[in-house]
Amino acid sequence: MFWVLHKPVLLEPEKAQLVAMTIACLHNFLRRSHDSAAIYTLPGTFDYEENGSMIEGSWRAMSNENMTALFPIRKIAHKPPLKAKEIREELAAYFLSRVTK
Repeated sequence: MFWVLHKPVLLEPEKAQLVAMTIACLHNFLRRSHDSAAIYTLPGTFDYEENGSMIEGSWRAMSNENMTALFPIRKIAHKPPLKAKEIREELAAYFLSRVTK
């Protein structure tokens, strides 16, 4: 799910800490609601306790090669369409003009 964690983080320590804390907050946010938790991680993904016994989650059966995400993500093109670039440039020009005033 969080692709930045699948390889070494090449950032200054302070920025790496900020990225890690942001991911932890986003993870907790997604797990907070029953509806979003069921989409973000399928039931049985994580370890849980039942009648005083720990039940291991399905994540433990995944090999390191398969541990790319807990939920498959649709691949999308890395290059945004021209219209998206135009909108971005228009918004950037607007907000930057507001800063300089």
